[in-house]
This record gives sequence, C-alpha cells and structure tokens, in this order.
Amino acid sequence: MKIRTIIPFLLTLCFIYSCSNKIYDSLNWQGNKVTADGKIPEWSNPLRFYDDKCKINYTISNDRRNLYFCLKVIDESTQIKILRGGMEFRVDTLGKKNFPIAFIFPISNQLMSVQHNKGENQTEKGYGEKSDRSSIKQKLISQANDFQLVGFKSLIGGIQSLFNNQYGISAAINIDSLGIMYYEAIIPFITFYKKELTPSDTSRIITYEIKVNALPEPEKHEDEGSGGNEGGGSHGGVMSGGMGGGGHRGGGGGMHGGGSRGGGGHANGNSALYDTNKIINKLKFSYK
Repeated sequence: MKIRTIIPFLLTLCFIYSCSNKIYDSLNWQGNKVTADGKIPEWSNPLRFYDDKCKINYTISNDRRNLYFCLKVIDESTQIKILRGGMEFRVDTLGKKNFPIAFIFPISNQLMSVQHNKGENQTEKGYGEKSDRSSIKQKLISQANDFQLVGFKSLIGGIQSLFNNQYGISAAINIDSLGIMYYEAIIPFITFYKKELTPSDTSRIITYEIKVNALPEPEKHEDEGSGGNEGGGSHGGVMSGGMGGGGHRGGGGGMHGGGSRGGGGHANGNSALYDTNKIINKLKFSYK
C-alpha cells in the first residue's frame, strides 16, 4: 500500500478511536454533609464550573445516596429569571439529551407576588433602586415553598412542598449581603434511579441540563410607537424593567462546563430577561 494511501487510513482510524473513547469527567464526590439552606460553607468555593453566557457558577456532586446541586449567581438579570421564570435541573441517565427527569424549583410564575396593571407606567426609578429590588427578591424567595417533579419514579411527581415531602428532596435559595444568590438542592437517587450507587455506576455517563426560563415578553401598546424605547422593560411587570442592562457580571473561578444556548435579541428593554438559557454537561458518577 502506498504511503499516500496509508496516512489518510491511519488518520481515519485514530479519529474513530478517539471518538469512541472520549473521556468524561466525574462528578465531585460530596464528602461533606450538605444542608440545603442557600449557604455554601460545605462546598468548595469557587464552584467547579462557570458558564459565561448564563453567568452561572455551579457544581454537581454525589455521594452514594444523593445527587447534589449548587449554584452561585452574581448577575442580576439571571437572578430575576430564576425567581420569576423558574429554573429546571434536568437529568438523562442514559447520557443522551432527552432529559426525561426534571426537578423544577422555583416554579415558573408561582413566585410572582405582584401582578402588573396594564394601565400603569412604572418608571425606571420605581423598581430601579437597589433597596427596592432587594426587598422584592427577598419576598419572592420567601414564597418559593414548592417544587415540581417530572419523570421521577411511580407515585413520585407533581408539585410538592419543600417543608412536607416524604422523599427527602430539599432545596433553598438565599441572597447574601453582597447581593449574590446561592441555590442548593439535594435529590436522593432512590427517587429517580436506584437506592444506592455501586462501583459499576461510575462507568455510566449522565447528561445534565440547567435550564433558566425566560420571562414572558411585555406586551407592546399602541401608544409606544414602532421604534421607541420608552417603557420597553417596564411593561413586563415587576422587576423586568428598571433593573438595568446586564446587572453585575458573573465572573469568578471554575471550569467552563458544558455548553449553553440562548435566544436572539429583543426590542423590549433588557433583552437578556426574555431568553431561555441552557447549560448542558456530561459527567460520570463518583464513588468512594
């Protein structure tokens, strides 16, 4: 066989071999006891991964009985979307991207404590002041008392109370004195997978998705005109307007984990509020 024929053949074999033997990282082993209270002294900080489009730091970990999930969110627009639009933590235990298992907390629209009056015209000052924004977010957090389960084991599903569920699932959101949001969740494997991990589970590739839902776009009123910016964000309800452009940027440590997807631009105020963002990552279980 001529050299010119052999080289492409060898390159093709190398490519096939490398694709079939892709190495996946493992989840962090959760050696510390975790209490889902929205405070993270038990986690290694900075968190392991960072997604620059969603502006979220996160870590996913496991021990033999539980799956753990922790977020750190500095960006204010992302905080608003989580509190008002809801967030979904999805899992595909087959390593694909169907995500039949979903833990939804907060639940979309459930936390909206104030409904916008269609005839009102809230100015940027109305909800733009830091103290007012903080109090509204704290009120929304105080109302986040339920979660929703999709695709879990038989008889485990629907909307459940954080404070009165028999499955051992817990979650919490907290915003500290610096305005940084922390999110924690604990999901026992027995609710969607098996009672306890074994060493053989470390060979299983699991796909995870973090989905931050968009807010509904504000209605455009006839008196706004076709090209004006007036009221672009304020007609979307509390905290969708005067929060400003991008808020704080969520830099920080952590690997860039998985890929994120978002929508395009919008003409209404802070366009980031009206895009759904997704982070997808494939990781194996850890075992000790």
